[in-house]
Amino acid sequence: MKLSHLRPRFRFTFFQRQFLSHLLLSMLILVLLAVGFTYYMKERTFDNETEELASVSKGIVRLLAREGEDPTSALQAYRTLLAERRTSFILLDQAGEIAYRDPRMPGALRGKAFLDELRSHMSDTKDTESFIVERGAEEPWVVVYRQTKLKPQKTELHLFVFSPLHGIQETMEALNQALIYMIVVIFVLAVAVSWIFSRSMSMSILSLRRTTRQIAAGDYAARSTVRRSDELGELAGDFNSMAQQLELALHKLQQFETRRRHFIMDVTHELRTPLTSIRGIIEGLKNDLVHSPEERTNYYGIIEKETFRLIRLINGLLDMEKIESGLITLNKKRTPLKELFEIVHESLEVLIEEKRLHILIECGPDLQVYADYDRLMQILINLVKNSIQFTAYGTIRLTGSETETHTVIVIADTGRGMSEEELSLIWERFYKADPSRSKSNSETGLGLSIVKQLVEAHAGTIEADSTPGIGTTFTIALPKTDQAASKDGEAG
Repeated sequence: MKLSHLRPRFRFTFFQRQFLSHLLLSMLILVLLAVGFTYYMKERTFDNETEELASVSKGIVRLLAREGEDPTSALQAYRTLLAERRTSFILLDQAGEIAYRDPRMPGALRGKAFLDELRSHMSDTKDTESFIVERGAEEPWVVVYRQTKLKPQKTELHLFVFSPLHGIQETMEALNQALIYMIVVIFVLAVAVSWIFSRSMSMSILSLRRTTRQIAAGDYAARSTVRRSDELGELAGDFNSMAQQLELALHKLQQFETRRRHFIMDVTHELRTPLTSIRGIIEGLKNDLVHSPEERTNYYGIIEKETFRLIRLINGLLDMEKIESGLITLNKKRTPLKELFEIVHESLEVLIEEKRLHILIECGPDLQVYADYDRLMQILINLVKNSIQFTAYGTIRLTGSETETHTVIVIADTGRGMSEEELSLIWERFYKADPSRSKSNSETGLGLSIVKQLVEAHAGTIEADSTPGIGTTFTIALPKTDQAASKDGEAG
């Protein structure tokens, strides 16, 4: 094993990256601004000094032009004013010899080296152009050059006006010192601001990370608490939406799993009951425990009844599977609704007369419904049989009407009714409001569940309204066919 693998790797966190990037960017901008500002102020100060010296040179030239042959007295008076500004001047003739110089000019500037430096600029320097002289002086001097002529001889002279650079240096030192203080203050502020912004983003990312770990651990109810108006806030919002969808998906999976388990238990129970009954009867017949022909006939009838019950259960399960899988095919057409009501009445007449009930049909002969004939008959028969099961005496009313967009079918009975809890469960598979009726009437508890799915397959709606002791009303609304389908139905 290599030793390098044992060394802990440095963890450069997002906070550190953000903090350093913000800080380095701030310092880069600060340094560039400081350098640019210093250069600008230095140039500006030098230009101001040049302008001032140029103004002085202009004044001297005017004096020379006004005084004529002997400007000495005028220059002496002007020299007193220049002394306060620490400014001196010197006039050189065409040969480079001193024509006039400030008698109070510092001794260091009287030397040959300083004069030679001035003479070197006589030929290549333009008027009011400035330059710096360090040769022959204890400190640098700013010099402005100007040509002039002395009247009336029109003698050409070279004027040099100069001032020590020390004043500019003092100004720049004071400026640099103030700039250093400003840089320190700005640096502290940059550190604080960079830390605040980086910490804010880092905390948001840590919140998202904690939420991600909670969801990865199975806590789908976890949500990020990040509230920002930038892309990170949008990411947190999208993340919470994703977590919500995952929670809903998990809830649906749990519901499906619960329903699957209940379905298996219900199917097992429904299949086991008739099979156990059939098995017991067969064992009794096989062991000659039943001797009389009447008892044998009775037991054979029970076997037949339970067999039919198994067939209905299996057919019901197959129908539900087809509907839920979208495999059912609806052949819709227009059919007189009153005709369907009358067929239902005739089909269930034996059960109706057995319980001494009455069926009332209230439907116009011209009212038609657009639906699959066989499936609609299955819906009506299941609903009417349900009403027969729960109605001990009274009337079952079949009513048909229409609106602009739907055909409305109402099946109302005067049975025992249902409570709100029972009403909320009637569409569940294998639910029986009266569990005892599964034994006496061989019911499977799939009828109403199939009815609801068949109605929804027709793009319709079904609602149930019930009052205990008064009765139950089922209301079905099936959409009418479109105009083209209506014409085809009428033509047929």
